[in-house]
Amino acid sequence: MTQNDWQVRLTGHVADTVRRYRKERGLSAQGLADACAALGYEIPRTAIANLENGRRSSVEIAEVFVLAKALGIPPIVLLLPIGTAGSAEVVPGQSLPIWDAVAWFTAETLIGDEPEPGTVDEIIFELRSHAAGLNSLRKAIAFADETRRGTSLMRDPAQRARNADMQAKLDDYVRQYIIDVQDFRARLRQRGIEPPVLPEDLDYLDLTVDEDGEIHPADGTR
Repeated sequence: MTQNDWQVRLTGHVADTVRRYRKERGLSAQGLADACAALGYEIPRTAIANLENGRRSSVEIAEVFVLAKALGIPPIVLLLPIGTAGSAEVVPGQSLPIWDAVAWFTAETLIGDEPEPGTVDEIIFELRSHAAGLNSLRKAIAFADETRRGTSLMRDPAQRARNADMQAKLDDYVRQYIIDVQDFRARLRQRGIEPPVLPEDLDYLDLTVDEDGEIHPADGTR
């Protein structure tokens, strides 16, 4: 077995996956080519056809990203047989159980098994924790807003009073979540890790108000 044999097998998996999802999406080869072009990177219909027909022995990294985006799937699905095989040949002649292959590719860390400090795995672990924090904050905000709307529709004074007390606790809960996320982002920056750009609905998390009432980014830049 040679290095080229492995490359051909890997490309074959990419081809099979592209064909399967292209057909599931009801796209022709030209339709997929048009979708790639719309994303800003042209992959001609002939290149897609040659890939699916086994006339290509390799795929460019840029093509993997654009094809995955055009097909609406994670790029890892093009590279590993997720859900279709129990193992994956991650390098020539070396296979791993499929979850181990996925975990290696994504630097997955099991709960209670934190990665070594200063490693790339640790950075990815911290970014996952950041994403989980944002998700929890969003849920807390949504629940508090829903409760607020429900309270505004109540006509019984006693019930409104009870809900008002609960609303105050929920709002405090949201404020604490905001502080936790802001502190976490600040700690990441102190360690030299740039946190992800915030979505528009949460971009206020990186804004602070100084003693003069001026609003500026939480990282201290102006």
